[in-house]
Amino acid sequence: MVSRIAGIFRRNDLDPECREVRDSSSDFIDNDLDESMASKISEHIGRCGPCHSFIQTLKATVGLLRSTPQEKAPPDFAERLKKRIDES
Repeated sequence: MVSRIAGIFRRNDLDPECREVRDSSSDFIDNDLDESMASKISEHIGRCGPCHSFIQTLKATVGLLRSTPQEKAPPDFAERLKKRIDES
């Protein structure tokens, strides 16, 4: 289902409102939009199934990522990474 939804949002012929939802989706779920824009997106996802599914999938994904325990990289990680990049 996610690939089907993602395919909809990769199309170049998206409705301008759907494109706006896609472009503002992260700010929307983080509550970082002004009230007017948030209201506009809420109204749109209330009537557009693909956009509603896209937002719900994004919310679920972000929720899972936020619930994953964070671990520190080993102390020599940056040095090893730089070495591997330089060898490429």
